[in-house]
Amino acid sequence: MRTIACLAVAVVGTAVLAAQAGRDPNPTPIAIREAVLKVHAQMAQAEKDLDAEKFFEYILDFNNGLIIQDGVVFKTRQEALDAVKIGFERVAQMERTYEQTTVTVLSSEAALVTSKGTSKVTLLDGRTFDNPFAASSLFVLRDGQWKLLHGHYSLPNPR
Repeated sequence: MRTIACLAVAVVGTAVLAAQAGRDPNPTPIAIREAVLKVHAQMAQAEKDLDAEKFFEYILDFNNGLIIQDGVVFKTRQEALDAVKIGFERVAQMERTYEQTTVTVLSSEAALVTSKGTSKVTLLDGRTFDNPFAASSLFVLRDGQWKLLHGHYSLPNPR
């Protein structure tokens, strides 16, 4: 009986080690920065594709004021998703140019991305808008994936 128990522990231990083999248990700040920027770029591509569902795949399923846009706090993830879907319905094309993006690694499981740039939006009726933007995004590592925990996006006031 003791032999079977030891064998079971060895099999489970081997399975756990095999599952973790692809993960770095002590990632460097550079590796974290690269991983977070990859997710940030994937989110930007989903936004450019006007794909709200894909964009929200990178956002934690967390309902506690996680998204703020131009002073509006969306109280639930679903509320934010619905607002983005409605906004995308009116847009024919969107291009965001990042002039500055900074990643601050806070820990092995958290990183802050701040960025500024310009958004060019073309509406379905042909009107276009160019606006500067500023954004901050707090990413956390959950179940081996970097996800947005909190995001803030705003259009700076003209001076």
